[in-house]
Amino acid sequence: MRIIRLAGLAALLAAVFGGGLLAAHAHDITVCTCDQACYTDEVAKVSCERGRARFFSHGLPDPKDPMMRGITATNQQFPALHNYEFEILLKPELAGRPTRTDAGPVGVAVNGVPIFDPSTQGPADRNTGKRPSAFEAGELDVCGGHAGRGDDYHYHIAPKCLIEDLGPDWVEQDKKPIGYAMDGFPILALGWFDKKNAVEKDLDPCRGMKDASGQYFYNVKTTSSWDVLNCLSGRPQHFARDRWFHRQDRTGKEITGIPIRFAIEDSSRRAYGGDVCHVMTGVLQGEQLLLTEGRTRKVRAEEGALFYCNKACYGLFFEADRSRAIRGRAIYYDRIADGCPRGFDVSGLKTFTPYEGPAQSRKGPPPMGR
Repeated sequence: MRIIRLAGLAALLAAVFGGGLLAAHAHDITVCTCDQACYTDEVAKVSCERGRARFFSHGLPDPKDPMMRGITATNQQFPALHNYEFEILLKPELAGRPTRTDAGPVGVAVNGVPIFDPSTQGPADRNTGKRPSAFEAGELDVCGGHAGRGDDYHYHIAPKCLIEDLGPDWVEQDKKPIGYAMDGFPILALGWFDKKNAVEKDLDPCRGMKDASGQYFYNVKTTSSWDVLNCLSGRPQHFARDRWFHRQDRTGKEITGIPIRFAIEDSSRRAYGGDVCHVMTGVLQGEQLLLTEGRTRKVRAEEGALFYCNKACYGLFFEADRSRAIRGRAIYYDRIADGCPRGFDVSGLKTFTPYEGPAQSRKGPPPMGR
């Protein structure tokens, strides 16, 4: 089991921005951090004491939201249940200067799903100093999220499906938050349904402003790139803890997944006894596969499934060992099915051809009897 503090992932690098804080005299937002009714059913045990709101969640959105669909570049991670405990400042204060965000969490949505900085964990561009955009890299689903390296589902842009689920009364009429930043200030989506409420031209460089009563808030961008916030105007806080078990392969090594060009068409999760089986179906594109006989094959477009139930029941791609006989990166499909739970029918899945050749150091021994 692992315990992490999500705030430690956000870099506290100061940046100076010009201009002052603007007031939205036409708006008076609703501040309801301590009200259970201001969260969705995925959030539990909302309480307030000692200047903080506290609540719990499993980190997954409404089951009807199409998680992972539409992703074209994935690390083969699956949205899994987590055990989050969030704490939000009730009376946040503006800092002397903004704090830049980096790859990692910057807040939480009102459904208990973390919100991350828009960037990936890839290397920063030498010219701009910015990491790649998860949205532009094709890593996000139609809702604006994906599963991270800890199988943690989170948003990198405005939570589009959540906002649609909340509806215009919540967002435009009652002007309730759709989330909270890690500095404690609320995040709204004014103008999402009603362009008369648009505040884009009034926002400061962090995407924040004050309402008619002086309450500071952030507002998501209502058009493509759907930014949430560009920096933090308040002081970042340690706002969340998480407990979860990491997936393992059949050798007992932790699986963090390698990036592959796999266009996800559908994603599902279902419990079978003590196991939860995750399945993603889609199309593998432009990858070089290592075959059992040692040669490689270039895949243009091939349909198939990725799945994981436990360390003795999965079908995933791993990176092959480097070899002079192989030009560039090659991957192979490791399919293990001798420990699948009763009721989970692997034969009913269209899986990729498994690699059954000499052991690769990144995966351990080959299947028994081959």
